[in-house]
Amino acid sequence: MGLTQVLVVIGLFVLIAVIVASVVNVAQENAQARSLSVGAGTLRRLAGSTRWRKVADDEDVPAGRIGDVGLTRHAAVAGTHDGRAVRVAVFASSRVAGTYQGVPTRWAVVPGLVVAVDAPDLPGDLQMNPIQGAQRYGTLGSLAPLVSGDTERKVLAQLRSYSPPAVDIADGTACFTFTDMDLAEQIDDVAAMACDVVGILAGVRKSVPPAVE
Repeated sequence: MGLTQVLVVIGLFVLIAVIVASVVNVAQENAQARSLSVGAGTLRRLAGSTRWRKVADDEDVPAGRIGDVGLTRHAAVAGTHDGRAVRVAVFASSRVAGTYQGVPTRWAVVPGLVVAVDAPDLPGDLQMNPIQGAQRYGTLGSLAPLVSGDTERKVLAQLRSYSPPAVDIADGTACFTFTDMDLAEQIDDVAAMACDVVGILAGVRKSVPPAVE
């Protein structure tokens, strides 16, 4: 086989690989767009139930870890659990899905489900980042000392009961950011889990000396 034929064969393999990768990427992007629609539709249906009300467009709902690029809120509901106010929203942001010579040529939708729980009894800040397949979390912030020992085991057991979320606590609000839109169908249980986590941390904070806060 001559050099020209070898180059042609290599070119064909490269072309096939590019086409396959493109098809896979488009399929993933379409699946994300569908999950966004399903998640938002689920929250809109819940807005008519006795436990949840629709959040007005001008009411604020924290976006948690959802990216700022192209950030939009597609649906949101509010309710209470164990005496805590809870807001739930489906957001979408954008990410670059294709470039040409370093310039973005295509954007993909990135959906996210955020559960925000009022936590005035947790002044300070906390960031919990799932790592190693959520077998453990990286923990940062002034409230990080609370997440240790038996408390850490209790908190992680709660978080692992669903698609492990990223957790952010700041300004008296705890945000749980999920990427699994199917959890909108289980939002009562997910909200209960989020409130349980806040309750566990708040209970520990009450028992620690002020210097540990």
